Amino acid sequence: EKLPRAYDRSNRGDVILFRPPNALRDIVTSNGSQLSSTSLFVKRIVGLPGDQNIKLISENDVTINGQPALGPDRNLCADEPLRLIDRILEKGKGTDIKELGADETYVLGDCKAVSIDSRVFGTLPKENIVGKPIGRIWPLNRFKISGSF
Repeated sequence: EKLPRAYDRSNRGDVILFRPPNALRDIVTSNGSQLSSTSLFVKRIVGLPGDQNIKLISENDVTINGQPALGPDRNLCADEPLRLIDRILEKGKGTDIKELGADETYVLGDCKAVSIDSRVFGTLPKENIVGKPIGRIWPLNRFKISGSF
């Protein structure tokens, strides 16, 4: 669904659709890919305005307010053999954040071994959140329509 004020209906742990912030747009285009004005990304909200001490810890996991980031087991994908995410995270903009501002969120993908998420591009402005998915079709063993993901 893409309805106005999607952020106001979003909670920690929700999967959201969002327009890429400039930092993510730069990452995608610097690797030769293109984005259209309608390109959307899908991630899970794990950090909300006012959350503190967001840190990347061992095994590319994240803590927020001293606790593991909320969400399902983020090992849903096999490790990528070249471990490219490790090199990308070395320059990550979201590996050590003191506090999220009033208009910022922190999002993570469910496949930490390959996900380009807030660990890499930093915070996501809540104005970029445009909706929530109404179904999941891939992978087939996780097919689901409506409800939480």
